[in-house]
Amino acid sequence: MTTSEIPPRSGQFQNWLRLFAFLTPYRARFGGALLFGVVNGLTSLALMKGVPRVWDAVFGNRSSSPSLAAAIILLVPLIMLARAISGYLSAYLMSWVGTRVITDIRQKVFAHIQDLSLDFFNHSNVGDLISRINNDCQQAQSAITSVVADAIKHPFTLIVVAGALLHKDWRFSLAAVLLAPLCILPITIYGRKVRRASKLAQENQGEIVSRLHENITGVRVVKAFHMEEHEKQKFWETCFRQFGYQMKMVRSINILSPMIELVAAMGASAALYYAWQSQMRSADFWELLLGIFFLYDPIKNLSKLHTTLQKSLASTDRILAILDAKSSVVEAPAARELAPVRAEIRLEKVSFRYDSQWVLREVSLAIPHGTTVALVGPSGAGKTTLLNLLPRFYDPAEGRVLMDGTDLREVTLRSLRSQIALVTQDTILFNDTIRNNIRYGSMEASEAQVEAAARRAHAHDFILHQPFGYDTVVGEKGVKLSGGQKQRLAIARAILKNPRILLLDEATSALDTESERAVQAALDELIQGRTVVVIAHRLSTVQKADIIVVLDDGRIMEQGSHADLMAGGKLYRRLHDLQFHGDGPGGLG
Repeated sequence: MTTSEIPPRSGQFQNWLRLFAFLTPYRARFGGALLFGVVNGLTSLALMKGVPRVWDAVFGNRSSSPSLAAAIILLVPLIMLARAISGYLSAYLMSWVGTRVITDIRQKVFAHIQDLSLDFFNHSNVGDLISRINNDCQQAQSAITSVVADAIKHPFTLIVVAGALLHKDWRFSLAAVLLAPLCILPITIYGRKVRRASKLAQENQGEIVSRLHENITGVRVVKAFHMEEHEKQKFWETCFRQFGYQMKMVRSINILSPMIELVAAMGASAALYYAWQSQMRSADFWELLLGIFFLYDPIKNLSKLHTTLQKSLASTDRILAILDAKSSVVEAPAARELAPVRAEIRLEKVSFRYDSQWVLREVSLAIPHGTTVALVGPSGAGKTTLLNLLPRFYDPAEGRVLMDGTDLREVTLRSLRSQIALVTQDTILFNDTIRNNIRYGSMEASEAQVEAAARRAHAHDFILHQPFGYDTVVGEKGVKLSGGQKQRLAIARAILKNPRILLLDEATSALDTESERAVQAALDELIQGRTVVVIAHRLSTVQKADIIVVLDDGRIMEQGSHADLMAGGKLYRRLHDLQFHGDGPGGLG
């Protein structure tokens, strides 16, 4: 199941409450925002009571002294000043808390993803993960800041103003309040629609990001096969679906305000008729009318609160689905440090499967320290899976992997992986300088150590020819460099790490002959004095191995030196002949 296929979760309100843990460190600022929001709500009551007094002072009772009249007239700007200050502070503090919460949620999700094992990524969509960290975190933020703030401020204002209205004229106010239930029904109906559309929009946003990622990273293939128009059409279809989901939300959200305004207009008309019939004083009418006006804003915002909450709940579920994902590779509570490996690596009856498909079956293998072991076999034989068990990217379903007699499940991941370096066919470089990409092998390395590693990897000369030497930014995935140059930087990174165990996953198979020679020279520097496990594609690498292990259908079929297997092996000799004599499909890798 991919991350985009995770089913709706039960107990959404409980999930929403779980997010409040992110709010706890900032409760003082959040409380301040709520307090100023309440003060802002009280200014509505103050205006409701103050404006009629000003009206009377100016147009009604003209017997007041000039100083008293001036003081009463100044009442409104003073109330508005308090309203402006409290509104600004409430909005600023809430925005500060909200922005900080987004930062914390994103960091928490990203950190959790870093700790998940590879099987999670095998079943995940890259674009969907990016969308969850970017867009869903933004949506979830509103669930624990604006929603909570509105849920406290607006009901408080509503109760205070409604209470004052009922005290002033209960018949008039009761009629106005009874109009409120007319708003509840559309809020409930359209709130559900918003939630459904929001969930679909967030999932589709992940598909948009995924399509962008695939297209941009695979642009050479797209252009080589002249598939630009096909890609444009696929992207248009995805974007048009997003347009549809967004418009469903827009319709559902924006139809509420006109409906409430219509109810308010009906209420205003009823109020005018009531005032005419009861011969109400103008100041009293102003007080009641202002009260109804100040009821309108909290009712309108509370109507939107439900739809905002529904949108944020959909995003909350998607975020918590990641945070609740469990790693299949977990350190034991009493895990200990793995001492430097000096004897051997041993696999004892190891079996492994992806979902229900067995990839390795009862593999037993001993790799003495300081030897080079080549894994060969047809595609799908289980070579890469076996390699991935050594740094404990996965745990075997059955059997054990041991280093110097210690089960890898009993040691810390850091102490294990600090002794291992991996160089793969698909070299991963970061969009950073050449220096920092090499230094990824040891962040504490000095400039001299970085340069020494580059020299041993036969990379120093081509680095000096780059526009800014070691400070040249290589671009995303090292796009500014050739395949051989990227491989030599990866080897320099491994040399700088100075591992005891080296894993090579077809490190030269995608290179031309000249690049392969340069990379092979760099590898010769790297493998000296180390235990090396290499997935071999070309015979030149295999012939130098101390032990060749031939895999097929997840089992070890043959093992020995090149000479031994050529003399007595069957599968190895057949793979060798297919590669060199072209009798059919196949090969050593």
